[in-house]
Amino acid sequence: MPKVTDEYIADKKSYILKCTGEILKEKPLYLVTMRDIIKKAGFSHGIIYHYYANLDEIYVNYINKNTPDNLLELNIDTLLNSERAEKEVLSECIVAIGDYIEELLKSIGGKTCFELTVFYAYDFEKRATVFPKLKYKQSLEYAQTKIAEYILAGVESGVFHPQIPIRSIILFASSFIDGIAQSVATGTAEGDDGLVDISIMFQTLAKAIIGFLVD
Repeated sequence: MPKVTDEYIADKKSYILKCTGEILKEKPLYLVTMRDIIKKAGFSHGIIYHYYANLDEIYVNYINKNTPDNLLELNIDTLLNSERAEKEVLSECIVAIGDYIEELLKSIGGKTCFELTVFYAYDFEKRATVFPKLKYKQSLEYAQTKIAEYILAGVESGVFHPQIPIRSIILFASSFIDGIAQSVATGTAEGDDGLVDISIMFQTLAKAIIGFLVD
């Protein structure tokens, strides 16, 4: 019996993800079962569980493998470290989130991620365990945290003059972003990629946030 190396395990897991991708071209995510993947991969029922504990783990790995690494984080960091005016930096950071969602929609991982968002929309237990593992969710969390920190620093330095409580501004931005992401997810699941004009919506959000922060 051949020695089971890390490379061997990685190859098997990669093959399972490849089979998953082929299945997702044939049927929507919510109809896919572990049995479908087992059949496509040609593995026994027991063997596949040596590599993935469940279907959720397969989805997370498949989505993350097909999601660009640190794309939003790099854009946010570049903007925040620029010498541009604070209001312009803040506006561009917000718009960058919209650009990221639009870019993600073009990828296989992004479309599958949005399908998964809809599939688990009302399963709060799975949302709590699965979503934090997704690169997409981690990227959005990073961007929103950095933007909130930037706003707070701007208020402390006197650059920004909030017209409403800062907490309300941050909650408004977070709710808006989550709402747009959910609308995109719903539209993607229904096969309607044009449901929301993401670019215009995030430009509108940027103007609203700036409006809350200036005299």
